[in-house]
Amino acid sequence: MCSIIAANRQKEMELIFLENRDRPKELFIGNDVRKIGDVVGVYDFRAQGIACGYSLKTGVAGGVANILGYYGKKSRGVLLLKALQSGSSAKDARKIIEQEVSSGEFSSAMYVICDKDSIFRIESFGKEVTSLTQSSAKKFVVTTNHFQRLKNGKKSKDSILREKYLKLLGNGRITKEKVLKLATRHRNPAICRHGRTLASFAVFKRKDEQVPQILYSIGEPCKGYLEFKVS
Repeated sequence: MCSIIAANRQKEMELIFLENRDRPKELFIGNDVRKIGDVVGVYDFRAQGIACGYSLKTGVAGGVANILGYYGKKSRGVLLLKALQSGSSAKDARKIIEQEVSSGEFSSAMYVICDKDSIFRIESFGKEVTSLTQSSAKKFVVTTNHFQRLKNGKKSKDSILREKYLKLLGNGRITKEKVLKLATRHRNPAICRHGRTLASFAVFKRKDEQVPQILYSIGEPCKGYLEFKVS
């Protein structure tokens, strides 16, 4: 289970991205935060790909939320890493994901891809793929573990409640402080989920800065974030 927030074109912030990664149903053996080429992200040891990440070269961020219902043999994390490494923009990364998942070889999932200009939400179930381009008026999206357009895939009450609550962030100016406060929320509904949350990863890019601030935690984010220093 995961919670993803993506926003761009805010008053002070060019790009905001956050993902709280919860324990997947598949076998989990560990994760860390590392730099792979130009991409910094949460690396999954078993899948050998990333749950979420940010390209220092292109300014594209992305994350994947697993959806139960369809099993594919290929790694969604490897695909997300490929899209962030190869796409020159959010639009390019979106095309890479859409083309790959249409083969039906990847398990069902929701992908969020964003940069300072665009936010895309891609739903994938078997060979069925649909993507939503946010309109010029929509500068903020949230995603949890259920589809919004496709009728397939399992949908839990908890996932719906988390998405509904996260959407409250869009009421007013979206700031770093508001996003991190949400990421550490414990109940009604819980976003920081003790015993379930494996990592949290956040990117905050101001309009007047060349390099974003990248924060992360391994384990529950309420225990505090570290800053990933970009050399």
